[in-house]
Amino acid sequence: MKQSGQPPSGADWVRPRVAEAWARCIDEHHLPPGLDLAPRNNPATASPKDFELWRRGWCGAFAATLSAMVYDFRSYLDESSVTLLLSDTAGRLIYILDAGLDVRPGGVRMVRIGADWSEAEIGNTGIGTAGLLKAPAAFNGKEHFARAFHPYATAGCPILAPDGGLKALVGIVTDRRDAASLILGFLKLACQLLEEKLFDYFFSSGQLLRLRNGDVAENSSGRAGLVEGRIAVSEDGIVKGANQSALELVGGLTREQILGRSLSSLIQVEIAALTESKGEVHVLSETGRPLRVESRRLGPETARSSYLSPRKPGSRPLTNEKATAPRSAEWRDSILDTALQKAVNLQVQKIPLLITGESGVGKDYLVRRLHACGSRSDRPLVAINCAAIPRELIESELFGYEGGSFTGARSKGRNGKFVDADKGIIFLDEIGDMPLDLQATLLRVLESSEVVPIGGNRPLSVDVQVVAATNCSLQQMVQKGSFRRDLYYRLNGVQLWLPPLRERPDRLQLIAQLLRQEHQSLGLTAEKKPSDEVWRLFFKHPWPGNIREVRNVLRSLIAVTRGHVIEVADLPRDFLEEMSLVSKPLAASRFETEDALRHEVADDDPHRIEPGGLADWEARAVRTALTTSEGNVAKAARALGITRATLYHKMARYGLRSDKRIISKI
Repeated sequence: MKQSGQPPSGADWVRPRVAEAWARCIDEHHLPPGLDLAPRNNPATASPKDFELWRRGWCGAFAATLSAMVYDFRSYLDESSVTLLLSDTAGRLIYILDAGLDVRPGGVRMVRIGADWSEAEIGNTGIGTAGLLKAPAAFNGKEHFARAFHPYATAGCPILAPDGGLKALVGIVTDRRDAASLILGFLKLACQLLEEKLFDYFFSSGQLLRLRNGDVAENSSGRAGLVEGRIAVSEDGIVKGANQSALELVGGLTREQILGRSLSSLIQVEIAALTESKGEVHVLSETGRPLRVESRRLGPETARSSYLSPRKPGSRPLTNEKATAPRSAEWRDSILDTALQKAVNLQVQKIPLLITGESGVGKDYLVRRLHACGSRSDRPLVAINCAAIPRELIESELFGYEGGSFTGARSKGRNGKFVDADKGIIFLDEIGDMPLDLQATLLRVLESSEVVPIGGNRPLSVDVQVVAATNCSLQQMVQKGSFRRDLYYRLNGVQLWLPPLRERPDRLQLIAQLLRQEHQSLGLTAEKKPSDEVWRLFFKHPWPGNIREVRNVLRSLIAVTRGHVIEVADLPRDFLEEMSLVSKPLAASRFETEDALRHEVADDDPHRIEPGGLADWEARAVRTALTTSEGNVAKAARALGITRATLYHKMARYGLRSDKRIISKI
């Protein structure tokens, strides 16, 4: 093709869809054969006003739903080394969750916020072709027109409104270049679920019909659709929209064939009969297929999904909204709710829980919610930070001691944390920092449910649910020999992972919610609202301290801001200094455009930091706090939102000192 300038004409060479895509690249897009360009940012179009409006307005509807879906699919993404992408209708990337592209040369260039993945720009890819055709698309390795994509497989799927309009594109990229059909199947299911969650967002009045297959034999055979059918109908019975499952249930029709029709001509029932019914109604479709139909009214209160941010009654759910702060009223943390539901369901069986995630993501808050909502809410919750207690005292803290068992011991002895938590929950925070010799004792307690106090010889029976948390990779510590393998498997009954803030598509809504909570806790009636520029910085910031850092920044802003609008000048100095650490998008979550990064960190900066893992970010955060506080550990600990003992522990881990020798350019 490079020599002739023409795409192959025979089906023996490539699939028909590939040949058609290549023909478009040459004849319509005028791309040269042998193109070797990765997606790039055009400085003139990387962040136009309409793109920002889409990202701040309509994309907010996707944010919470995407966060919950990504949380559920995270294990699949990690194990499969794939990258999940969300783009606008023009193919420009909006959100990214990367679990694999950063491991290959050139992969980082391909996944930047604002990068143009349209077919006209870089040739056929899953996202670009899906956006052009408004249909799912997938390509393996050398089926891509551009050589930059030959090491990968890509798949894309459109997100369609109930009326068939294109609203966004979801894509997957993997370095398994023969896996296109496999990931396309996964993507279709994910997009169906996403469209279902977003269905109600488009309508503020009328009736929502839920359709299920009425054929008992077909249901029992497993051929029924995974996603229920949904049809939106106006008050006078005119069809306004439908999802793909509904189209299949009513006879394989297209949206064009049903939009504007009366409901009675489609499923042989009047809208009045459905609204008067209090349960399912059995009807026949136009083709004679038995269906079970249930109706409920759509409206500003009832139509809104619990995953979505609220909108005003009658407002248009499109992109012409003013780009203002994310709306936080009634917003729910779908990730926390999902994790909490799993934890509560497992608590009855007393299965140990291991909560993982970076420092500050809300592990302790999840445990408090679990205690309040679970079956042990009337019993104590006892928390102990394994990193904050001196090594010499941790055994007596956990297991207690008999009177006079060592110098300085109380004459009557003392109960340990396990005894205090009897019938309740014991929370072992920073479990990865527990000394190796004490891990064997802890393992014995977990297996026998008995505690022997220091200096005692009589075991005490305890009934506790153990919840452990860590920001370290215990698997890596097991491989290095610094954590016992048997204890790891004993603690890891079920593992719950909480994502860092920078990986959450709904992070602006979460920040808005936290800001509202801070105002309420201070009793302020006149809320201080961040300017659009501050929201932009919140979106760009890597937030290495996660939710804990957000709370500290918000409290500082409320205290120092004099007016009602929070401006960039009000932001803490260390917050802005952390922005300078970002030289390119994070390996796990790239939230910046190439053009913005070029202005923030010059390419020839000798002190530029390459993105790394959790330990790298934590070390940089600790070093930055110490540098900003000029070596004052107390001030640095307050800035990081941790205790001085924890900070000393982290300083020892990363070889940092509390004097001016740590103050150097990062």
